[in-house]
Amino acid sequence: MKNMTNTLNKLTKFLAVAIISVSLNAFSSVVLNSHTIAKTFITPVTITNTGVSTVNLAFGKPATQSSNYYETDRYQAPQAVNGDTRGVWYTNSITHTKYEQGAWWQVDLGNQKNIKKIVIYNRTDCCADRLSNYQVSISNKADFSTHIYQQDFHVSPNPKKIIQLDASGKQGRYVRIQLLDKDYLSLAEVQVMGVDPLRFAEMDFSSAHNNFGGFHNAPNYPNLAAFSTLKANGSITAWGDPDAGGTAPSGSGYTKIYSTRTAFAALKADGSITAWGSGSTGAPSDSGYTKIYSTYSAFAALKADGSITAWGVSGRGGSDAPAGNGYTKIYSTGYAFATLKADGSITAWGNSGYGGSDAPDGKGYTKIYSTSRTFAALKADGSIKAWGYGSEGTDAPAGNGYTKIYSTYYAFAALKADGSITAWGDSEYGGSGAPAGNGYTKIYSTAFAFAALKADGSITAWGNPYYGGSDAPDGSDYTKIYSTRTAFAALKADGSIKAWGYGSEGTDAPAGNGYTKIYSTYYAFAALKADGSITAWGDSEYGGSGAPTDSGYAKIYSNGYAFASVKADGSITAWGDPSRGGTTPASD
Repeated sequence: MKNMTNTLNKLTKFLAVAIISVSLNAFSSVVLNSHTIAKTFITPVTITNTGVSTVNLAFGKPATQSSNYYETDRYQAPQAVNGDTRGVWYTNSITHTKYEQGAWWQVDLGNQKNIKKIVIYNRTDCCADRLSNYQVSISNKADFSTHIYQQDFHVSPNPKKIIQLDASGKQGRYVRIQLLDKDYLSLAEVQVMGVDPLRFAEMDFSSAHNNFGGFHNAPNYPNLAAFSTLKANGSITAWGDPDAGGTAPSGSGYTKIYSTRTAFAALKADGSITAWGSGSTGAPSDSGYTKIYSTYSAFAALKADGSITAWGVSGRGGSDAPAGNGYTKIYSTGYAFATLKADGSITAWGNSGYGGSDAPDGKGYTKIYSTSRTFAALKADGSIKAWGYGSEGTDAPAGNGYTKIYSTYYAFAALKADGSITAWGDSEYGGSGAPAGNGYTKIYSTAFAFAALKADGSITAWGNPYYGGSDAPDGSDYTKIYSTRTAFAALKADGSIKAWGYGSEGTDAPAGNGYTKIYSTYYAFAALKADGSITAWGDSEYGGSGAPTDSGYAKIYSNGYAFASVKADGSITAWGDPSRGGTTPASD
């Protein structure tokens, strides 16, 4: 009874604080306002093209390479799709494989895109000639057993090579760069320029919950009560609660939109910023910014020289950003920021109870992870230092050899190179009970529980038993695990799905197979098949029913309470809670 009472108390805290503050409801192309309409359902509404434009399709997408020079987060494949073209070793702005025959790097664009141009940036500090005998390929298969485009090159990019494809472009999902001889492969940046009608804001709920090893590890929090989208000319359409950003700024030329839970900030090509919504006051008036990060209620923008400007709610990271430059990346909890320099030193600011003070001294940290109120920083040797709210993850394990850290809302789990796991933090959120043994390859999470996958596709779960911490499916061959706040859904190689966790919020997975990807709101799932048809399940009020019955959808976006599916022509169908994005205004 005590455990159940504690769980309910935690859930009350979660509903009162986290739901309001985790910025759940932005997929920036579907209407939303802040007024809840309980138990109201509508037929999905489709709007037509929102604007097709040429963008860097590879930015921030999943990237892999044939080997890793270091078994840490440094010089990994994602360094070539992070927007940093400097190509300098000591800034950790390059990829680096081992010395091998046919070393390769590739990026997954998520689905088939119309690719117009590929731009390859080489190293600028040394060793440019290593990239002098290479092949560039485009394929719709991850193993490149077939290809749409393939060409060999025998001159080093200096510092970049622009590959202009034919006027109609090439329709493909994967782009690979592979050496034709034996050497190290190092890349500074790879830009895949093409047509993408899916101009949503940089973070939606499903991406934050499923792609970063924990919701709070995502660089931005989705908006809670309004949505915005970019048109082909860079103008913005927004709707929903005006106080949360539902009224868009005028003008055009915007390239990206970022969000907190109640505001938006849009970046132009010259690096100038326009912000609107609650807590957006104080946006910088100068230009040159390259990326924007957020807590629940504040923004922090980074310039090319590594200087930072923060604005928004003062006690939640919106003031007291560090002076100087040389910062390379910014991380956040709900109310605090932490930033890294190239030497691996850390500076934090914001609410002290959420990690805004007491960051570790020293250098050599390579990446920072977070729960709602605690940071955990990883060093190159695999040791961990944590700070923030005491009982929710500050007691990091001693020793080294850890390679990655995952999180629920109030606990961490760290993976070693041998696949063994150590968990710490709030025990009711997965901070204890991690499996013994090794061989685990990746960890996933709901708000309350973890699920770890082995190389054979078998699953072990722990944490709160009501919300995914028990009853994981038996068997093997699972390839990826997705989650709502309280349930898991695992996808098998044959496209079949098994789900477990809180009963009404996503455990009734569909039968059959052929599903290729799963998306989630706070309380429901939606799965996409290769033909673009969709099946949804979970809480019917928040997207578990009402999915479109036709096919041809390329991708699904979500907020906390609604889904929006998008076709290749940019048309959108939304369903879920009509007050939170499940219906859309007429397109203009």
